[in-house]
Amino acid sequence: MAAVTAGSMLATPAAAARQESRRTIWDGVFSDPQAARGQRAYAQSCAKCHSEDLLGTGNAPPLVGEPFLGRFDRATADDVVQVIRQTMPQEAPDSLGTDAYVDIVSYVLKANGSPVGAADLPSDRAALKQVLVTARQERR
Repeated sequence: MAAVTAGSMLATPAAAARQESRRTIWDGVFSDPQAARGQRAYAQSCAKCHSEDLLGTGNAPPLVGEPFLGRFDRATADDVVQVIRQTMPQEAPDSLGTDAYVDIVSYVLKANGSPVGAADLPSDRAALKQVLVTARQERR
């Protein structure tokens, strides 16, 4: 029994370290050039329904403010990318390519006040799962 307890204790700090290493959208998880690419892709593929200012239209929800941040609060960046990828554009879901979807999410995050960082938001799903969307900046 002691060996099991010791093993369990070793797993707990590792799990805590993984949780602490998770970044949020407030940690500068995308670059300015990536957000600019996302803005261009958004204008081409999303703005006709969600509007140029991301405030949405009658049938398309806003992508800024509480409607967006509230919907995805505590989700991962991968969750956001996958929802958008599987549903948008409405007439042709999953048609833009992974990089374009990640760039669009970067633009939407910037439009929601997330700070720009030095590196692009990665398109790798495992890495995207390490970025947490939070409605408000969390203190560490």
